[in-house]
Amino acid sequence: MKSKKNKIVVFANQKGGVGKSTLCILLADYLAYWKKDVCIIDTDLQQSATLQREQDKQTFGEDEPYSIQSFEVSDPKTMQMLMENAQSQDGFVLFDAPGTIKDDGLAPMFIYADYIICPFEYESKSLSSTRTFIQVVNRLRQLNPQMKAQIFFVPNKVDARMGTREELELWKQTNADFSESGIVTPTVGYRAQMKRVNTYNVPLPLKHAVYESFRFIVKSILR
Repeated sequence: MKSKKNKIVVFANQKGGVGKSTLCILLADYLAYWKKDVCIIDTDLQQSATLQREQDKQTFGEDEPYSIQSFEVSDPKTMQMLMENAQSQDGFVLFDAPGTIKDDGLAPMFIYADYIICPFEYESKSLSSTRTFIQVVNRLRQLNPQMKAQIFFVPNKVDARMGTREELELWKQTNADFSESGIVTPTVGYRAQMKRVNTYNVPLPLKHAVYESFRFIVKSILR
């Protein structure tokens, strides 16, 4: 049975390298900082969050601010059992999905999700991948009318100093296109420190980078 305080949030996109795992970790850090119940379920093949936590323990110790659990997605039945268990948890349950969502075993993850966070970059391969992701999600909705997940599209690694007039117009049109399938959040700024994210706290430069986007997402979820 779903807990009244339960929020299942899935981080996903078709393309690797858009910052999916990094933003999942940072959102967990952000929520833990604000004393929200949160955990990460790491189903990504690279196990980035799980490996980062093991590394961080050597620096920060065993007093973990939130749990990270690793699961290998194998089939729809196993995934459904995992999602049903996740629904019984209080607070935010963040799923770091694999880099491809075409695996049938992943369908329950999106069907049971309350929210899907889809990071993307304003570059051709990322935008093409994100459009494919939207098509896959829309197909899942058609096949599963009970699917109610709200999608947040997060423009990631944005350098506000960059962008020609034509590029800025393309970004604006991209936001308008994606807004037909979900909500485009404020941008996450590019920071070199993104490569040094940890699972215990949000470094100050990254707080500035993610604050507006995360504040918008969390406020939307909790209202």
